Amino acid sequence: MNAMKKFLIKNTCFLLVAAAFLSNQTSAQTLSRKDADEIRVLARERIKGLNDLLNAIANEDLSNYERKYLMMNSYMPSNDQIFVNDGVIVEDDVDPKHKVSAPGLDTPIEKYLSNFDLFYVKSETNTIEFTNLVVGDVKVDKYPFVKVFYTQHFKGKSNKDNTPYQPITRVAELRADKSGNDWIVYLTRVAFNSSENAKSAPVNPAPSATYDSLQKKKEPVVAQQMEKKPAVSQQDTKQAERVSEQISQVNQAEIRQARKWGAIKLGAGVAALAFGAVTYSMLNKDYKDYKEKIANPEGLTSYAKPGVYISIGAAAVGIGVSLSSIFDFKKVK
Repeated sequence: MNAMKKFLIKNTCFLLVAAAFLSNQTSAQTLSRKDADEIRVLARERIKGLNDLLNAIANEDLSNYERKYLMMNSYMPSNDQIFVNDGVIVEDDVDPKHKVSAPGLDTPIEKYLSNFDLFYVKSETNTIEFTNLVVGDVKVDKYPFVKVFYTQHFKGKSNKDNTPYQPITRVAELRADKSGNDWIVYLTRVAFNSSENAKSAPVNPAPSATYDSLQKKKEPVVAQQMEKKPAVSQQDTKQAERVSEQISQVNQAEIRQARKWGAIKLGAGVAALAFGAVTYSMLNKDYKDYKEKIANPEGLTSYAKPGVYISIGAAAVGIGVSLSSIFDFKKVK
C-alpha cells in the first residue's frame, strides 16, 4: 500500500509539473486582442511599404546609386527596412510569364530587387499598385506571424519580354517581435497566392551577414551599413555635381532677389521717414503762427489733426520698412 501511495504521489507531481509547463508555454504564446490588432495594422503598413519601394526603384528620376541604396536599406537595419534580413525569399514575378507558383522561382531578396531594377521599365509616374489587401489572423508558432493577401498590378513593361503583365494575387508572410513596449513587424516571405502558400508553416530566413535585425544592436548595425554602401560611379558623381551647381544657381538668384528687395525697402523707408519729418515740420511752423494770433490756442495735436497723425504714421512706416530691409541684407551674407 505504501508503494502504491508513493507511485501515485510521484506521478501526480509529474503531471502537475507538466501541466504547469504547458500552461506557461500556452500563456507565453497567447496574444491579447490589442497586440494582435497592432500587429495586423503594422503588417498592412509593411505591404504598403513594399508597394512604395517597388515604385521608387521603377522611378526614372532616381540615380543608380539612390536605387541601390533604397534596395539595400529594405533588408538591412535602417529606418526604411521592411524585410527581416537579406535571407528573405521571394517568388519571382518580374518575368511577366510567371503568374503562379512553380519550381525554380524562389529568389533571394537582394537578387529579386536587382532583377526588378534591371528588367522593369522605368517611368516618371507610379506604375505599381497593390489592391484588395486582406490581413489574416495573427497566429503564434515560434513567434507571432501573419499573412497578408493582395492583388498586384504591374502597369509598366518588361524590357526582357514583350508579354504584358497581368494582375496577380500574392501572399506575404510577416513575423512580429516585441521590442520593449512596441511590436516590430518585418516581411519574411513573398509568394504567389495558393492554398499551399496560404496554409504553409512560417519561415525563419537566416541572414547571410553576421548581424540580425531583431537584435536591435544599433551601433554595430550603423557601422556595417556604412561599410556596405554601394560604390559611387563617375556618372553618379557628375550628376551630384550638376545638382549642386543647380542649387548654387538658385541660391545666387535668391541672394540677388534679396539684395534687390532690400534696396527697394530701404529707399521706401527713407522716403517715408523724410515725408513724415517734412510734414511734421510744416505743421509745427503753421501752429507757431496760429499761437501768436490766438489768445487761448488749442494744442498741436488738436490743431493739426489729421496731418500730425499722418506725419507720425509715415515716420513709423519708414522705420518699419527700413528695419525690414536690414533682414533682407542679412540673408545675403
